[in-house]
Order: sequence, then C-alpha cells, then structure tokens
Amino acid sequence: MTSRSGTGVVKEILPNGLRVIIEPLREFSSVSMGIWVLAGSRDEEASQSGISHLIEHLTFKGTSRRTAKQIALETDSMGGSLNAFTSKEFTSFYARVLGENLSQSMDLLSDITLHSQFDAQELSKEKDVILQEISMVEDTPDDLIHDLHCQEFWADQSLGRPILGTPDSLMSLTREHVLDFHANRYSAGQMIITASGALEPDRFLREVEDAFGDLEKGDQQVPWEPTRATPGVCVKNRPIEQVHTCIGCQGLAADDKRRYVMYLLNTILGGGMSSRLFQKIREEYGLAYSVFSYHSAYQDTGVHTVYCGTSIDGFPKSMEIIREETQRLTAERVLDVELATCKRQLKGNLLLGLESTSNRMNQLAKNEIFSGRHVTPEEIGEGIEAVTADDIRDLSSMLFQKDAFAVTVIGPVSEAEVHEIVG
Repeated sequence: MTSRSGTGVVKEILPNGLRVIIEPLREFSSVSMGIWVLAGSRDEEASQSGISHLIEHLTFKGTSRRTAKQIALETDSMGGSLNAFTSKEFTSFYARVLGENLSQSMDLLSDITLHSQFDAQELSKEKDVILQEISMVEDTPDDLIHDLHCQEFWADQSLGRPILGTPDSLMSLTREHVLDFHANRYSAGQMIITASGALEPDRFLREVEDAFGDLEKGDQQVPWEPTRATPGVCVKNRPIEQVHTCIGCQGLAADDKRRYVMYLLNTILGGGMSSRLFQKIREEYGLAYSVFSYHSAYQDTGVHTVYCGTSIDGFPKSMEIIREETQRLTAERVLDVELATCKRQLKGNLLLGLESTSNRMNQLAKNEIFSGRHVTPEEIGEGIEAVTADDIRDLSSMLFQKDAFAVTVIGPVSEAEVHEIVG
C-alpha cells in the first residue's frame, strides 16, 4: 500500500508490515536514512534491563558478511556518518551520506540490523564498554541527576529503568538472551524505515524490499502497563561542589492535542536564554550556570522537568524562584508580547531544523511512531499560533499542583534539609 501526501512525502507498507516513509528533496546533495525498531528500555524485563542498548552496540561488531573493522572502514569510506542510539521506546540505526552512496549505506545498515553475529567474545567486551559508560554517568552528576530523576518519577516501572541497564542486569545477560530479544523484536511489523534528501523514491523502495522483504512480520508490540507518577523527594548525598536538582511533574503524551501549549509553556518557563528561570536565576541573581526546563513525551505519557545546578548557598533561593515561577504561570496570564516572542522562537527553530536532512528524517519517524501520520511544518506552525495565554494558564494549573512534584537532588545536602527547603 502506497500513499503520497501533498508535501511529497511517500509512505508505503510492505506485505510483511514494514513501514517505509521517504521525502525526496532534489535541492539537497545529501540523504539521511534510518531504521527504527520499536524496542527500547521500557520493553525489557527488569532482569534484562539494558539489553536493547547492548544489542545496539553489538550490531557494529560483525555480521556474516562483514567484520567489525570492515564495518568501520566502509563507514569511513563513504565520507558520511553512521551511528545508532537507544531510547525508552525505540532503537535507531541511521546514516547521513551523499546521495550517490545511499545504496551502499542501505546495504550496510540492513546488514548490521538483520544479520549481526552477536559473537560471544564481542558480547563480553561490549559489556565491559557499557560498564565504563555507566561509570562515566555515575561520575558526572549533571548527567546522572536526569537518569535518577526518571527512575524515581516512574518508580518500579519499566519507563523508569535506565537505558544503559545496571551493572547487575548487564552482567547477567547471555548470548541466548540477546538472540531471543533480537528475534522477537527485530521484525518487520515493529520496524519503520525513513529517508529524506537526495533520493529517487521508486529505486529506494525497491532496495528496501530487496533488503527487508523476506523479514517476518512478527508479533504485535506488547502493550505497556499504565504508568503512574510518584511524587516525593529523593536525595543522594555526595561531597561535591554543587547541588544538582530536578523537579518534575506529570506531563503530556507526545500526540496529546495540548502539545503545542506544552511547547510554549516550557519555552516561557525554562526553554531558552530569554526564559523566566534563566533570566531570574542566572542573569538577575547569578545563582547558577545551568538552569533549564524540558518536556519528555512518550507514546502514552510524559514528564515535565526543571533542572538547576547551583551552590549549596544558592540552593534555597533557586528553589524558591522555581516555585514562584511555576505558581505565577498558574495565577497570571502570560503577556501578549512574551507569548508572541516565544512563538517566533519555536517557529524559527522549526524552520532551521528543516535545513537538515537528518532532522527531517528523524521527524518522519517520530511522526509515524507518535501520531501514525505525517505532520507537516505548516500544521505545527498553525498549532503554535493557535495557543492562547488562557491555554497556557489552564495547562499550568493542571500540571503545577502542590503535591504533584517529584524532587531529585544530588549534592552535599541531607534529605531533611531538602524537605525543609522545598516544602
């Protein structure tokens, strides 16, 4: 089944259920393509936490046709980039190359995704590599705080498990575990292929069918259990210089109709250098080098988070300002001039992103994963423009309720001190 939008985006579903979404752009000389597997850390059993990320690493360590060194040499010879990442809900293998090298990158990406050997010796080595990666995060509190906050916010739920896994779960994984997870999850029905840039649609679709047409459809994705936020305070006392804090509350799912309101709410609160938190905490009071807010959206839920890294002396005042600014969003209408500025900021970022084939390719995939359809830049722009000050106040009032926050802290403070400061 093939469908073509008025924007030039082509979507085809192969007989085995594989979805292919492409955007030919003749004005570009590069092309970006990605293979998206609907398998991430929230799809794992607790005892196998980290297996999706481990498989991502192992795919570059050799196939039946290529050694690990040959994969690296071939990647470099194309003069582009080839990489992968694992998230909570999917794993992505992607490349950005000149249009003339698209067929070669298709062959390479499909080979590592479908035909990796998962050699036992490579498995052992990659476990050690990931253990070092985990240690690196542990030694970097401004990175660790976000993982810890997620674990506490989604306590005892798959969404809260670390993408890297834990040392214990990682070391328990065997080659049989890897082979079983790969066989169950890396099926046509749970894959999406996207591409944007210098490509010819019919030729690209033929190459996809040649590489993936024989792949089994596989089982449907297992539904996730309903998520529940767990407000409260978690403190990891460490003898370090700064206090690192995340304050979060329940957010919105990625395709929620109020998502454009959320984009603007976040931009106003802490989404840039002109945001309220940045201007007040950093510029006015000089309490922090880094302060920002962000919204993490998933297919069924979300979390909105404010991060601040400050000195022990500046910690109480920073928390007071964050509390005041979230409350102000619920009590006062945003002024028209501030709202208009934030709308221009968001739309400007959107237009700049369209100049990258990688961004466009990523957006094709995320539109399909989260919305099941192509969402045009024009639709996004219209959604942003339609947001009113009352919309922002209404959503703020729903999100920023007194007992809805989870506070996670790493630094030279005790739990009692944090409770006294944050209330």
